Amino acid sequence: MQVLTTPEVVMGRRALALLVSTVLAVPLGPGAAPAAAAEQPTRFSVGEVVDIAPGTRPDDRRLARDALRADLSGERFYFVMPDRFANGDPRNDRGGSAETDRLKTGFDPADKGFYHGGDLAGLRSKLDYIKGMGATAIWMTPMFANRWVQGSGADASAAYHGYWTTDFTRIDPHFGTTQEMRAVITDAHRLGIKVFFDIVANHTADVLDYAEGRHDYLSTATHPYLDRHGNPVDIKAVAGTPRFPDLDPATSFPYTPIFPTPADATAKTPAWLNDPAVYHNRGNSIFSGESDEYGDFAGLDDLMTEDPRVVEGMKRIFTTWIDTLGIDGYRVDTVKHVNMEFWQALAPHVVAYAHARGKKDFFVFGEVFSGDTMVTSSYTTTGRMQAALDFPFQGGALDFLSGKGSRRLAEVLLADDQYTDADSNAASLPTFLGNHDMGRVAWLLREERPGSTEADLLKRIELGNTLMYLWRGNPVVYYGDEQGFAGGGGDKLSRQDMFASKTPEYAEEKFVGSDRTGAQENFVPSHPLYRQLAQLASFVDKDRVWAEGNQTLRLAEGDVLAFSRMTARDQREHLVVANAGAEAATVAVPVGAPGQRFRTEFPGSGDRDSGSGDSGSGGPVSGPDGKVRVTVPALSALVLASTERARAVPPTPTLVPPAVGTPLDDRVEVRADGITAPFAQATFAARVEGSRDWTVLGTDDAAPYRVFADVSGLAGAAVGKKIEYRVVVKDGTARLGADGAAVRLAAAPPPGVPGHGPDWLVVHYNRPAGDYDGWGLHVWGDVAARTDWAAPLPFAGETGYGRFAWVKLKPGARQVGFAVHRGEVKDGGDRFVDPARTPQVWLEQGVETAHADEVSATGKATVHVQRPSGDYGGLVVRTPGLPDVPMTGRDAFGAFAEVPAATVPLPFTVAQGATTVAAGTLTGAAGWVREGAAKVHRSLAAAENHAVIHYSRQDGDYADWTLYHWTGSLRPSPSWAESRPPDGRDGFGVFWSVPLAPGAAGLSNIIHRGEDKDPGADQFLDLAGTGHEVWFASGSARPDGSASYVLPPPRTADADLGAADAVWIDCDTLAWDVPALHTNGYQVRYDPLGRIEIVDGQVRGGQILRLQPGGTLSGDLATRFPHLAGTPVFHVRAADAGRIDDARHVQQAAVHLDASGSLRHATGTRPAG
Repeated sequence: MQVLTTPEVVMGRRALALLVSTVLAVPLGPGAAPAAAAEQPTRFSVGEVVDIAPGTRPDDRRLARDALRADLSGERFYFVMPDRFANGDPRNDRGGSAETDRLKTGFDPADKGFYHGGDLAGLRSKLDYIKGMGATAIWMTPMFANRWVQGSGADASAAYHGYWTTDFTRIDPHFGTTQEMRAVITDAHRLGIKVFFDIVANHTADVLDYAEGRHDYLSTATHPYLDRHGNPVDIKAVAGTPRFPDLDPATSFPYTPIFPTPADATAKTPAWLNDPAVYHNRGNSIFSGESDEYGDFAGLDDLMTEDPRVVEGMKRIFTTWIDTLGIDGYRVDTVKHVNMEFWQALAPHVVAYAHARGKKDFFVFGEVFSGDTMVTSSYTTTGRMQAALDFPFQGGALDFLSGKGSRRLAEVLLADDQYTDADSNAASLPTFLGNHDMGRVAWLLREERPGSTEADLLKRIELGNTLMYLWRGNPVVYYGDEQGFAGGGGDKLSRQDMFASKTPEYAEEKFVGSDRTGAQENFVPSHPLYRQLAQLASFVDKDRVWAEGNQTLRLAEGDVLAFSRMTARDQREHLVVANAGAEAATVAVPVGAPGQRFRTEFPGSGDRDSGSGDSGSGGPVSGPDGKVRVTVPALSALVLASTERARAVPPTPTLVPPAVGTPLDDRVEVRADGITAPFAQATFAARVEGSRDWTVLGTDDAAPYRVFADVSGLAGAAVGKKIEYRVVVKDGTARLGADGAAVRLAAAPPPGVPGHGPDWLVVHYNRPAGDYDGWGLHVWGDVAARTDWAAPLPFAGETGYGRFAWVKLKPGARQVGFAVHRGEVKDGGDRFVDPARTPQVWLEQGVETAHADEVSATGKATVHVQRPSGDYGGLVVRTPGLPDVPMTGRDAFGAFAEVPAATVPLPFTVAQGATTVAAGTLTGAAGWVREGAAKVHRSLAAAENHAVIHYSRQDGDYADWTLYHWTGSLRPSPSWAESRPPDGRDGFGVFWSVPLAPGAAGLSNIIHRGEDKDPGADQFLDLAGTGHEVWFASGSARPDGSASYVLPPPRTADADLGAADAVWIDCDTLAWDVPALHTNGYQVRYDPLGRIEIVDGQVRGGQILRLQPGGTLSGDLATRFPHLAGTPVFHVRAADAGRIDDARHVQQAAVHLDASGSLRHATGTRPAG
């Protein structure tokens, strides 16, 4: 929030555990107070809406603003990777090194993963080529000194791309010198070309390692940061504040950071980067949840950007290059992997610094790799960056160009309002069609349209370029696209050489629109795509509407998309109609007013009639219905411009505030309806009752008129207070219209606790004959939606037991009533269940009893066994006190048998005569085991090491829904466009069965159709905490964005602090019979004041001794304590050993958390003897 001196304000966005020793407690000193005891702010919601009479007020003129165009708009970027562009000085190919080993110099032009020789001298020599296609800005990949080679063996590659920085203060010698960079910038400026640096604040090169020798991500829930006194620290709550604690590399982090070699301890510049405490040290990101911000990006050292020292250090780095070289701005890498508070502090500071040095159009934009506009826009509003790369546009444009229709692209345009606030909007977003990560547009289109001809591909690329240049924002052309480069995928496969390549994959490629290959130099101004881009640049330079105009959606119909652009100064409508279909299309497009005459401006110019309609004396005229009829050729776009200014209409807005019950702790829509003027600008503002000052929320100049604003932080906001919203609309003649409304603030309930309490009730139903048609489930009580008797929930899901129906619950549900029926015929009576205690129920046809587990419902359990030999003859299952059961069943896994069971756990042995083949314990209705293995798997998916995801959509439409999967996958998805289609269908919907990498802790995944994700956030299926097989109903998510699975239900924690099931064997070893997994969290909390308790499903209070699994109790200790032999043991981490004495003779609680942070076990402790 930016406070001004004018009346307007601009808003940019306890049971005690047994004692373990007779030693007296050591009192905690003053310095041992928790480092991050953050007070939870009150959440607001709308309690009441109060209407305010429409009409203007004397002070409305001060609120009537123009939509912002202060940041760059209409700039044309050329995105270049210098190493692959032009080699002007072969002497620096090896970075000035006399070595010839590529693993030392990074240089190998025959390998697509190493340096190829491009440099600043080469870039400088090609500035006229860049200027010739109409580019006005160059964005180059990072040029700072990098760690030249990382990885080993087949995984070795070089930092040709520049994203592995070691020294932010100098140019990498592979590219040249600071003086050579200065020469490039000087020459570029002389040609009217701005120069933008690419920079990474999220991470540096991979220099640090971990003493533990592992790199799996460890969450803050399982392995919290600790201050020097052992208090847990929530770094998010204290990010960027003076309360940020002093962290100790030896004791504060989940992993212990180390330098592999002495030289590594001073490898980075500035020197503050060599402090291991300024990194997160949590292991490799799984790219979902908190790991998006805290995890290492494929091993790269992830900076703790929450630390004020990092913020200040990065401010100096960013601003130094403004003074040193006079650059024109930054493209910032991996923005969404950095906490929002960092950007709030850094971005405005850098821009203000540049402005103070005379660079008034300095521009900072970020890479927010997401197709969700709510995500990308949050960094330009809440995060205060000027702009973000427009990934939503890229996804929508690809759908459109691929022949998937215009719907997605239209949605992107309508979502532009999410970027509107008081100091930025969508007009400055850099747009693009492909890039160095996801791949080039030509390859992406080939993937979407296999079998397309080269001529068809060229036309679609040209249409994409046209669309991008006529769209709002700043178009970005990726180097080589103008020469028809396509490549064979993303990442390295999309980073070809412009000079004659020695890389076989690059040299063999034949380019779109040309008969040339990568074996030749390819700076060809006659290439049709180069020529087209130059022509487009010339066209948009003729009218400022393409740089400054608003953009209003007019039509999205099949393969046709139409939108209008208009400026406040000119107020002539420029109508763009694009057709991505293979045939010409005639459409009636709504425009600003009836009787409006148009002339064709593109392609060509003059009075040529573009289609049907009243051509009169030179062009179509909109009819009485306010529509103009246009015929657009296949794979092309037309631009029609109105011959006169739009007719002004007095504005009469109606303000639509957030509805009653809407939470106000995020950006929510505030809308103005009823604005019919062809051109209008609507300024939205808010203030708390009792205040004279308005906070401007933003100005929108295109329908629908709205902003998305978070008003919870307004000064004086409190429960019971009213917030007044106001909209002031200015038409094309500066006439005003206004309206207002107020909302009274109420206290919103606290957000749910992830993993605490079920979201679903699942009712399993078995009909032995399999006749489920027409049978359904009628539900009432604490359910999200009570069913109508005539429309029960179907038993659609399938398991080995039979069918199941799933019921969405209200938060905190404690009683649900249900009845099974078909029409008026009921199977059993009305039944009731407490889903908090029993989230699943098993029913059998004609049986009144409802069971809480499958074993009690059936009286049996199934043992599956697999033998490498395939010899299953004579196998039997033995269970205590019962006769042997022959394993006569066969399936794809091997042999199986059903054994009598009243309950589980149930020990069993699979034997062949006197030989034991396998043994274990059943913990559910079925178990899968392999010969000689100790592990009994609860599902076939687990036994096969697959992740199985079942997916149900209420609309039944599964067309084009695919699964993108990466971390944990045996064969990760090659690209977004090559996501995995469903592996099959079942009664629930569709399903995927993804093979997992050996030892995988889970699977990172996204269900998506194009850029539409379900449920939205990236997901990580935690195998230990959730299981290998899940059932997901579309759109179901918890407050933290993680999927809310229908099955399996959240596991209920075994938590009793009054018990004492964890046993101290010696001063630093605890025996505790819980699963021991290194990705889980184990700790002993201790508090001399006895304040440790369970709150909202989590153990709170106390300081922490961290535990690490140490096998099972054996040797001398097992001899001393035979009743504990074989029990898992946990050792206090060496870093915490100095606080063991502090933990004696005080309240203690042993805590086990799964990898997702959910509580699994909690108990008191006791000594062994």
